[in-house]
Amino acid sequence: MKTLALLAAALALPFGAAAQPARGYSAVPATAPTIAAMMTRSTPWKCAADRCVTNRTEGSPLTMCQLAAKELGTLTAFTANGEAFAAEQLAKCNTRAKSA
Repeated sequence: MKTLALLAAALALPFGAAAQPARGYSAVPATAPTIAAMMTRSTPWKCAADRCVTNRTEGSPLTMCQLAAKELGTLTAFTANGEAFAAEQLAKCNTRAKSA
């Protein structure tokens, strides 16, 4: 029953432009995503408007950022559990960004 409640909560998560999950990750690529969803390793992301989000919290924030950048390209912002990456962290993350 708990699994069903968690799944329902995950599906109900808003994915609009203003959606910033308090837990999980939010990645904002330099170019708005043209995909509705993506997978990084075993983490599902939903994409809408200008960002992709996931409510998963496994893995280090830097690794999650780098995995997102690898799929989406250069990120202009990344948030981990409600806290935005500082410029230095974002620069380190973007070393893994896919080439345009």
